[in-house]
Amino acid sequence: MTILAAQFSTDSTALRQLATFFAELVDNRITGTDCVVWGALLLGVTCGVLGTFIVLRRQSLLGDAIGHAVLPGVLVGFWFSWMVTGHGRSTPAMLLGAMVAGLLAAALIGWLRQTTVLKIAECMGVVFTGFYGIGIVLMKMLQTTPAGGQAGLEKFLFGQIAGISLADVQLMAIVAAIALGCVVVFWRKLALSSFDEQFAQSVGVRVRLIEHLLTALLTVAIVISIQAVGVVLVSAMLITPAATAYLLTDRLYKMAILAGLFGAVAGFAGAILSLLGPTLPTGSFMVLGASTLFAGAFLLSPRHGLLPRLRRVWQQRRRTGAENLLRAMYLILERRQNQADLRFGIDDIVAIRHESPAHVRRMAKLAASFGWIAKNSPDPLVLTESGLATARQVVRNHRLWELFLTQEAKLAVDHVHADAEYIEHVLPRDVLAKLEEMLDNPAKDPHGSVIP
Repeated sequence: MTILAAQFSTDSTALRQLATFFAELVDNRITGTDCVVWGALLLGVTCGVLGTFIVLRRQSLLGDAIGHAVLPGVLVGFWFSWMVTGHGRSTPAMLLGAMVAGLLAAALIGWLRQTTVLKIAECMGVVFTGFYGIGIVLMKMLQTTPAGGQAGLEKFLFGQIAGISLADVQLMAIVAAIALGCVVVFWRKLALSSFDEQFAQSVGVRVRLIEHLLTALLTVAIVISIQAVGVVLVSAMLITPAATAYLLTDRLYKMAILAGLFGAVAGFAGAILSLLGPTLPTGSFMVLGASTLFAGAFLLSPRHGLLPRLRRVWQQRRRTGAENLLRAMYLILERRQNQADLRFGIDDIVAIRHESPAHVRRMAKLAASFGWIAKNSPDPLVLTESGLATARQVVRNHRLWELFLTQEAKLAVDHVHADAEYIEHVLPRDVLAKLEEMLDNPAKDPHGSVIP
């Protein structure tokens, strides 16, 4: 069987290694390349789906706590294997030690939470730092023994999936199937307890039992992921794909599917990118792949992304400026004898808005782009029927909100204009309808002006 690590020792170029990688991936043989890819996909999907629930529960530190807490278990497993077999690179022994330490840490966290006044974050902080401290002491002690010179421990701690075997992949597949099967079977209870523990208890869900189940599944997922990403970075594969999915959807099942997909993509990308150099760590590239996906969602997510939010703010500012212009034109119109005349001079608007003529002309161009002012009417500006309806609505919103603040919030009449100046542009239709009903469809605002 060709081991991917053997490719790193050759003098072939990165491009040739990539070609070999994909050729081995699609042939009929089960090689080290297949093991690496399937291992990365399995841990990515498992961590992504399970991470969904700890992100929703705002317990992201739990993954980091268990990830660090398994360190003494890994070292004990390494030492035990060295004592029995004469070498310390026994993956089952280190995985078993890690699982025992992780479950013990999770049990201690739960016990502290139930028997003390400490909150979950403090309990996790106390336990994982204590376990990690024990692990550091054990590591220093191991370095002074003949076992400390054995190769393999460092790769296990910091992650190197290139040496993963078919037996390791089979073990990961079994664990992933059990973990994902539990998620499917207990889906409703996991969802209820993640969103609202009190409601879940009221409908008969044993919240603490579900919490222990989730912690045990997380520990197992962390243990199977250690070989790929290491003890230090394993929490990133739990949190980052789920956090990325959280930015993209509000539906739990979509979030779980996306988190599993992002975890798989990050794992596959890490396996490929590690081919670019003979000593590049696969686990670090997996985490970087997941971080890249998160950065993309942070920037481009339609609802929560930074760029779409900036675009919405920019559009709202443009619309607000144009609507302020329309409101000024409507105030002028109210003073006229002939209200059928929809022509407005720039100077008249400047006198109302106390803004420069250049700014009024810029707002007029914006209003024309919305169809509210007739194009090719630089001065006087000609209000269209659509613009008149929008102006009437903006003034109505403004005066209704001023009336609400004076009648319901008991604010002074001269203290409500600034707030209404902002609300008039963002008042939703359903809120407006409730406002009209609450105020009994008033005819005039607090200043005595007619509400159109």
